[in-house]
Amino acid sequence: MVHAQAPANVPTQLPDTLVFVNGEALTGELIRANGDTLTFKSAMAGELTVKWSNVKELSSYKRFAVITKSVKLTRRDAGKLVSVGTVRSDARQLTIDTAAPIKTIAVADMQVLIDAAAFDKGVNHPPNLLRGWGGVASGGVSLLRATQNATTFTGAVNLVRATPGVDWLPARDRTSLDYNQAYGTVSQTGAPTAKTNIFHADAERDEYISPRLFVFGSATFDHNFSQSLNLQQAYGGGIGITLQKSAQRQLDFKGDVHYEKQAFINPAQNVNLFGSTFSEKYLRYLRKGLVFNEFASISPSWTSTDDYSAHVNASLGFPVFKGLGFNIGGVDDYLNNAPAGFKKNSTQFITGITYTIKPR
Repeated sequence: MVHAQAPANVPTQLPDTLVFVNGEALTGELIRANGDTLTFKSAMAGELTVKWSNVKELSSYKRFAVITKSVKLTRRDAGKLVSVGTVRSDARQLTIDTAAPIKTIAVADMQVLIDAAAFDKGVNHPPNLLRGWGGVASGGVSLLRATQNATTFTGAVNLVRATPGVDWLPARDRTSLDYNQAYGTVSQTGAPTAKTNIFHADAERDEYISPRLFVFGSATFDHNFSQSLNLQQAYGGGIGITLQKSAQRQLDFKGDVHYEKQAFINPAQNVNLFGSTFSEKYLRYLRKGLVFNEFASISPSWTSTDDYSAHVNASLGFPVFKGLGFNIGGVDDYLNNAPAGFKKNSTQFITGITYTIKPR
């Protein structure tokens, strides 16, 4: 009789261990860390973010990349300057077991600790053109059927692709695409139908020449029925600066030089302009997953001092379930050279359902 040979035991990775200063211990998985806190996932306690001051010991059998605050990385030198290996710590010193001699750093000097596979992907495998896009899509509808019949649709798509797609490497480039539209009609028996149709679209490419300074090229397109504007198109380029950048907020200022063409319902009123746009953009991540977005710009013309425009929009997004949520916001457009009989200023209040698109 031939006996089947039992399969050899396949070694499994041991769990990570976290010991608190009061002696309590957890086993599970170290997710990430920085000089202030670490995030640990346990089957019993879930995902916890813990201050290092509450930690007595930590050991992990996973491989991590440890970036210190004193290191200024580029994509080319990241592999040489960053230590990768298993880690252990006593909350004051972090020891990295690498193929080279063991390295020890002060926990307070750690900028970020990243899974080794994520580090390799960020440094050596940038996403192709069709990947890495993230942003928000939103839409809303309002219907009224009574003495008056009113129908309103709103929709928007805002996409951004940044290279590299991680915040621990300096920015190289950024591409953004935006589109939003509001369309509505109001009608009643014996009266002409009133129509609203406003849309805005833009595309921009930023190339960073330093961690904060970038040059860009852009194209924008606007239509606003209330201003008699069939199509306003502008093409230009300029320089921008990121004044604030962190995990919670980002503030950019930009200025450009552009060519602008305005086509109105009456072709005799069409104009060609040269001018500039000065703008600021603010993004803030708040508590409970709320996200605040704000943008404002003013576009004076060099060739005609009366032909200037301004734009302001702001929104607050509320998470509901996974990628779904809702937002409230407002948009204001001002066109100083709107033809007589049409409005110079139009204002929208918008609310709708949103879906967050995560980069892949």
